[in-house]
Amino acid sequence: MCGRKRFLSALFSLLFLIPSSVTGQNPVSFLADSVSYLWPTDASRQLSSTFAETRSAHLHAGIDIRTWGREGYKVFATRSGYVYRIGMSPRGYGNVVYMRHPDGSFSVYAHLNRFEPRLQAFADSIRLIDFTADLDIHPDSSQFTYSQGDVIAFTGSTGVGPPHLHFELRDPDYNPFNPLLTNLGIRDRIPPVFTHLAIEHLDNKTLRRTGHDIITGTRSGRNHQFGEITLQGPAGLAVSLYDQADGSPNRYSVYSLALVHETDTLFHAVKDHFSYREARHMFLDRSYQLLAQTRRAYQRLYRVEGNHLPFYRSVKNEGVINFEPGTYNLEIVATDIYGNSKTAFITVHVENNKRHGSEITYVPAYPLPEHHQSSTIPLNPFRWSDYRSDHNHHYLVSAENHTIPFVKIYRPFYQPTTYRVEKILEPGKKYSIHSADRKLWLTVPENALFDSLELHLEIEINDDEIYIHFDPDRLPIQQPIDFNYILPDHMKYNQKLALFSHDKYRNRTFFLGAVNQDGLIRGRLSEISSLKIMQDGVAPWAGTPRIEKNLNEKYIVVVPARDQQTGIDYRRSVITVNGQRGIIEYDPEKNFLIFYHPEFKPKSSNRVSMEIFDGVGNLNRREVTVSY
Repeated sequence: MCGRKRFLSALFSLLFLIPSSVTGQNPVSFLADSVSYLWPTDASRQLSSTFAETRSAHLHAGIDIRTWGREGYKVFATRSGYVYRIGMSPRGYGNVVYMRHPDGSFSVYAHLNRFEPRLQAFADSIRLIDFTADLDIHPDSSQFTYSQGDVIAFTGSTGVGPPHLHFELRDPDYNPFNPLLTNLGIRDRIPPVFTHLAIEHLDNKTLRRTGHDIITGTRSGRNHQFGEITLQGPAGLAVSLYDQADGSPNRYSVYSLALVHETDTLFHAVKDHFSYREARHMFLDRSYQLLAQTRRAYQRLYRVEGNHLPFYRSVKNEGVINFEPGTYNLEIVATDIYGNSKTAFITVHVENNKRHGSEITYVPAYPLPEHHQSSTIPLNPFRWSDYRSDHNHHYLVSAENHTIPFVKIYRPFYQPTTYRVEKILEPGKKYSIHSADRKLWLTVPENALFDSLELHLEIEINDDEIYIHFDPDRLPIQQPIDFNYILPDHMKYNQKLALFSHDKYRNRTFFLGAVNQDGLIRGRLSEISSLKIMQDGVAPWAGTPRIEKNLNEKYIVVVPARDQQTGIDYRRSVITVNGQRGIIEYDPEKNFLIFYHPEFKPKSSNRVSMEIFDGVGNLNRREVTVSY
C-alpha cells in the first residue's frame, strides 16, 4: 500500500513538475503500514463505478462492485470492527451497514439485500414496533462486532440502481477517500478515452459564462486530436471522457486531469478524497449547465467560485485560457490511478482578447440571465428583502423535508409572459423574496448560494395551474431553498395540488412534494429550477399481488404499484394479509410494494387488503384473494 502511495506521489510530481508541498495532505496517511483491507464481496473483482464520479446530486463517495445483475452474494467485513450505523430505505443507499475500525476509520456497504441473520433480526424488531420500513440507527458499539472476513450482509439492489455493492472507505473524520489508494485493487492496463471537449466562453469583463461550443475530435494514434478553435476572449475548457479496466464493459471516472501548455501546467486535479460538506461542489467541478442540457458529465479544466474540493494540485489563473493574441498548442493529460495515460491535443487561436495579461483569481459560478439588460417588462410586481432589514411582516412559513420520490412526467409547457423581477443575491446572506401581494415567499438560507447571482423571476397564474420561471434556470445550490405560495381562492381548497420542477431542456416535470395547508402550498428546492403547481387527480395503479420467498427464505407479498405523476407514498400505504399487518417496503425502480413480516406464513387461500396512496393522497383501495 505504502509503495503505491509513494509511486503515485512521485509520478505526478515528476510529470507535472509540482513540488510535493503543493500536492496536499495524503488522504491515507492515518493508516498504519500494517493495515490491509479485504476485498468486501465474493461477487467479483470488477468495478461498475469508481470514486468521485458524477451522480444526480453529489459526488460518488466510493466504488461499485459488479454482481452480474444478481443479488445475494456475501459481503465481508473488510477489516475488524463494530457496526456503527445501519440504515434501511428504498432511496439513496438502501439497506446499508457502516462499520468503525480500531483506528477510528469507517467502511460502508450499501444497496444490500439484507443483513446477516442476527443483525437483520435486530433491524426487524425495531421496524415492527410501528411497521415503519425506514430505519436509521446507531447500535451500541459492543452490540455487533465482526472480525475481518466475517459475513455481515448480502448484496442487493435496494436504494438506487441495479444490483451491485457500493463500498466506501472513510477517514476518522468521516470523509470518504478513494479505496484504490489502499491495497485494494483491480487489473487495469487500459488508458482513458476522450469523447468530447466543451469550450465555455466567458464574458470579457465579468468572466461569467455566456455560452459554449462542443467538439468531438478524432483519435490520433494512441492519443486524441480536438483540432483547432478560435477564441475572441477568455474561456474555460471542460472535457467529457471515461476510463476502463481489463475485462469490464463499464466506463469509469478518470483519476487525474491536467491542462498543459508547453512546460506550464495550467490546471491539475487528482481525485483522492473530499469532504461530505463539499459533495455538492460536484456541480462546480463539472459544468452543471452542460450536465443539465446534454446529460453528459463535462469535467472542468478550470475552477469557478465556491468550489472548495481538495482535488486541485495546480491551478494558474484558475485554469482559464487568457492568452494574448496568438496561437497556442495545449495538451490535456488524462491518467488513471494505475498510471495508464492518454493525451488530447488542441490548437487555440486567440483573437482580440482584451483581458490578456491580467491575473485571474475569481471566476463566477453562475451565468447571467438569458434576458440580461434586454427586458422592457416592468419590475414592480415583486419585492426582495434582506433578513437584516424589514422585520415588520411575518413572511415565512416553515417547509417540511419532503421525501416522496420524483416521478417523471412528459407534457407540453407554455412560456410565461407576465412580469419579471431582477435582483443580485450575494452568498453569505439570508434572503426573503416575496411578491408585492405577499402571495409568494422564497427563503434563501445564508449558505445556499455558491456565488453571487443575478436572478430574474416570472409568474403566471392560469385557471388550474401556476407556472414560476427562473432565469437563469437549472442552477446548483448548496442548501435547499424554502418555497411558500398562497394559492388563489379558486385553488386553495384543492388538496390534490402538487409542486413540480420543470426541466426545460427535456420538457419534463419532476414531483417535489405536496403540502397544501389552508391554501398554502410549500416545498423545498434543491436547485434553482422553474416550477409548476398543478393537480394530480388520478389514483395510483395496483396490480395483482403474488406470494413468493425473498433471498432470506421469508415469505413476502409483492404488489405491483405505480403512479405516473406524484409517485407512490409507501409510508402511508397499508397492506394486510389475513388480517395481519406487515412492514411495507418499496422498490421504486421495479414499481413494487412489498408486504414483509418475518413471521408471515401463507395459507392456501390468502385475503390481501390494500390501501395504496400517491404523493397527494389519491387512494386505491382493494381486497383480493391470492392462492398459494
